[in-house]
Amino acid sequence: MVISDRYKYLYFVTPKCGSATVRHALAPFTDIGYPVSNFEEHVTIRKFLAIYDDAGRYADYFKFTFVRNPYDRLYSSYRQDMRASTRWKHWIAAKKPIFDVIGDDFPRYLMQYVACADIRNAWDWISFCPMVEFTHLNGKPALDWIGRTETLDHDLRTLAGNLGIVLGDVRNLNVNVLPDAENPEKLKYLNCYTHDTVALVNDLYGVDFEAFGYPMLDPRDFPKTA
Repeated sequence: MVISDRYKYLYFVTPKCGSATVRHALAPFTDIGYPVSNFEEHVTIRKFLAIYDDAGRYADYFKFTFVRNPYDRLYSSYRQDMRASTRWKHWIAAKKPIFDVIGDDFPRYLMQYVACADIRNAWDWISFCPMVEFTHLNGKPALDWIGRTETLDHDLRTLAGNLGIVLGDVRNLNVNVLPDAENPEKLKYLNCYTHDTVALVNDLYGVDFEAFGYPMLDPRDFPKTA
């Protein structure tokens, strides 16, 4: 969660949607942010209202986030979990036993673990939480503005105008594969998908595809695994 009381904004940080870059760009204007102080890093709207909004910020502040194509986001979430399983004590306890069993196997992680996880509520599956949990409330849009990771640099400038701030140089942080300069909407990780994992993502994240207009892919266009 990123909050500015000076500039009256709430950034609901959707996992794996360019948040490292956005947080860094907003750092000079942020009063509560990363490293996490009073708030968790990723807080859904429902949780913020239930636990963290005693000061009444939600009603009056400019509320925003960034979203991302679910296929690329889910693979990035997988890589994040793998990295975390070697770096931080509580993540090591939660995830290292899984990766010790499956190794670097994205389809298996999705099919055997994500498919069964409490992706909306469990802290150790927060990177897989549907994006609508950070943008909608009771099935309806609940933010003032939503940017897209695919057009992050442009949308950050638009956001700055909405907030009445002037950004310095924007550094793209935690980016392993840069977007295609000529086609930023082009997916980066499709070669990691199979028939079954595309079908699973379509099923688990149908609400995200519908809410943000990302096109669903046809599982029949992807290889089947034995």
